[in-house]
Amino acid sequence: MRIEKCHVGYIRQEKKVNWLWLWGFIVIALAIFFAGYLWTHTRANVFTVLSVLMVLPAAKRVVGLVVFLPRKGVDRARYEFIHSKAKEGILLAEYVFTSTEKIMHLDFVLIWKGKTLAVVAPSIQDKNYMIHYLEENVHRIAKEYEVKVFEKDEELLDFLEKNSGGDLTVESDEKVAAHLRTLAV
Repeated sequence: MRIEKCHVGYIRQEKKVNWLWLWGFIVIALAIFFAGYLWTHTRANVFTVLSVLMVLPAAKRVVGLVVFLPRKGVDRARYEFIHSKAKEGILLAEYVFTSTEKIMHLDFVLIWKGKTLAVVAPSIQDKNYMIHYLEENVHRIAKEYEVKVFEKDEELLDFLEKNSGGDLTVESDEKVAAHLRTLAV
């Protein structure tokens, strides 16, 4: 079963899928090369060209590994706990997104009544850049949305307890969530 991006288990699944495809492309490239060599008894043949072309799809999988390998997913129990406290908001988990300069990772993004609330994943990241980039992209769709990024789950939960949310509709939350999903890797 395929796990959609921004859901629990997506990072682990992408790591496995990229590894399998990469090894598959390597095996296919070697098989094509050796078949051509055994058939023609020389390396200068069309089979060598085909095996070299297998580098292109393999490179795509290597890029996927570079993006996902240092990232860790969210454990299911933690997700269920945050989801139960998220009220009627839209919760995105294991949110990995990129700019032209950096790869960024958030454990959770909660879109809730005019607010975009996020919890930073425990890794070394440029938090200021991430906040600026996230604000820029949220405000591109909905200028009235407030963006807050927290270091820990407890900070997010405290914020949810102390705030009742804004007056914005569920439709605007869906619009922001759809835009953020398109930015996810």
